[in-house]
Amino acid sequence: MHALDQAFETIRREFDASCAQRARAARFQLTNELNQLLRRFRHYRDEAEWVAALLDGATRFAAHAAIFLLENETLRLRAHSNLDLPDGLTFPLASAPAFASAAETHDPVIALRTASEVTHDLAAAEPGERCHLIPIMNGARTVAILFAADQEYMDVNALELIAGIASAVLERQSNTALHAQIAPPAKSETRVPPPSKNPALPAWADLSEEQRNLHLRAQRFARVSVAEMQLAKPHACRAGREQSNLYLFLKPEIDSARESYRRQFMTIPSMVDYLHLELVNTAAGGDEMKLGAEYPGQLV
Repeated sequence: MHALDQAFETIRREFDASCAQRARAARFQLTNELNQLLRRFRHYRDEAEWVAALLDGATRFAAHAAIFLLENETLRLRAHSNLDLPDGLTFPLASAPAFASAAETHDPVIALRTASEVTHDLAAAEPGERCHLIPIMNGARTVAILFAADQEYMDVNALELIAGIASAVLERQSNTALHAQIAPPAKSETRVPPPSKNPALPAWADLSEEQRNLHLRAQRFARVSVAEMQLAKPHACRAGREQSNLYLFLKPEIDSARESYRRQFMTIPSMVDYLHLELVNTAAGGDEMKLGAEYPGQLV
């Protein structure tokens, strides 16, 4: 080999090694930031802390973002970044069809930033500009919408993941008084009982303090386990939902979580398979069929 070829090969190897090292460092930084965000969500104490965590997470992937809470068919601005919006901005859901579509379908919406779609306050100065509207759920109910202006380098997948984590922590199985601070349901809302195939929740008053603590720990384990699956394998989660076979795409993670759950929590007669509930409500979007035919079902 010619000396010049050898020098070129050495430079190429060094360049490839440098690129790989930078890629690993970037991945480490990203996963560290997402992990810290998850910790903030898990330990929020009130609406302000929940909103702050959501906005901080969103602005890592979208420079121009806003958070609106949905209460009684009215959207209320709670926080924003790099947007010229008036304090205390509110508008009826019906006046912004793009927001209404996101709230009704529970799916992200891409819309033109026109007054007819997103109201005058959120409309763009230049024609043709777009925005992303990502709903945040509490069970089957849309309680907030994340608005992000479409710009170069914006990561929509990351925004959906963050919105999913924000939804996951709004669990009304425990700490009801705390979670009720965020977009409480209208008084006229009727709660639909869960389908009979779901496990029946225990009567809280009949449990001892030790048993209640075990139930709370089980709920936290379920929320964190499913959130970590979504963090680690967002594409697998999406593909699993689309193909109605989440268990096939996440079998090692689900089996490991089930085994840990069985060993740690299925130790008292009143225990419920909260991991199953979290997989259905969060990972499968409320449709148990999306877990797939091979899913072994709830623990008993």
